[in-house]
Amino acid sequence: MRRALVLAGGGSKGAFEVGAIDYLVREKGLDFDIYLGTSVGALNVGILSQSQSYHQLCRQVQVLKKLWLGIKGSNSIYHKNLFGIFSLLFKNSLYNPDGLKKLIEENIDPERLFKKTARVLKVATVAEETGELLYADNRSPELRKDFLSYILASASIPMFFPPVKINGKHWYDGGLRDMTPLGSVFRERPDEIVIILTFPINQNLAPVLSTSKHQGALGVILRALEIMSNEISANDLQLANAINNNHHYLFGRRCVPLRIITPDHSLTGGNVLEFKPESIRNNMELGFLAAQKPIFLCKKYLQANINQR
Repeated sequence: MRRALVLAGGGSKGAFEVGAIDYLVREKGLDFDIYLGTSVGALNVGILSQSQSYHQLCRQVQVLKKLWLGIKGSNSIYHKNLFGIFSLLFKNSLYNPDGLKKLIEENIDPERLFKKTARVLKVATVAEETGELLYADNRSPELRKDFLSYILASASIPMFFPPVKINGKHWYDGGLRDMTPLGSVFRERPDEIVIILTFPINQNLAPVLSTSKHQGALGVILRALEIMSNEISANDLQLANAINNNHHYLFGRRCVPLRIITPDHSLTGGNVLEFKPESIRNNMELGFLAAQKPIFLCKKYLQANINQR
């Protein structure tokens, strides 16, 4: 069975994804051939996709858990620029993601990603100048030297983090256009897609928004980004479900089973840029539990695939 893993964005709430993956891989024995991620999901799939077998994937899950449990606070990911809000005038961003860049460089090896036997890896990022959406793909040799930069760019939230300059363009968070890259994963023709979201959804696959207190201008911007990204992810999911339900009428399409893992309620720990160790541990535990009760769409086709094998 050719299985794909799709990880959405969510900043610090990416710890939920790690807990869910821990259960899927080490408890359920799932392996993955295709990895797609946006924002923090790009970091997580970048680490996992370095595996070339199930046993290697188990080791990479441990590496990913160790990385997240080693985060001691927001300073492990970024630092404030010296002039605060005035940094927007001179440095393009409020924060410098030096910690995130270091984590990427220390834990992801392009040599492993670009081996001929490597798993498929795609990370989404958007160019400021053109608005184009790029899926940086480890099957494209010309992207090899800049691939770690594309992973960093995928997590670069506008205004808060600076763009990443690659080949004359400035690249930002892929979540601006594709928070849960399901359109791209369908083109890989997997037998099953596992999707991990960092926000709850209802029976109509619509996001369930939490209530929050007003926290000033920057808080409002982060809240707006959260609402926007959740809506984009949910729309992608609804479209994927519609494609499955109508695949008989779409040339070249087939019903691909979706296994969706989502929290029961909004995750704890403040906004997406608050990396509190206690919240990270708690959200990892919630992900581990949530993975035990996934939402299945098109499940009968999944069972048929298993029986054929």
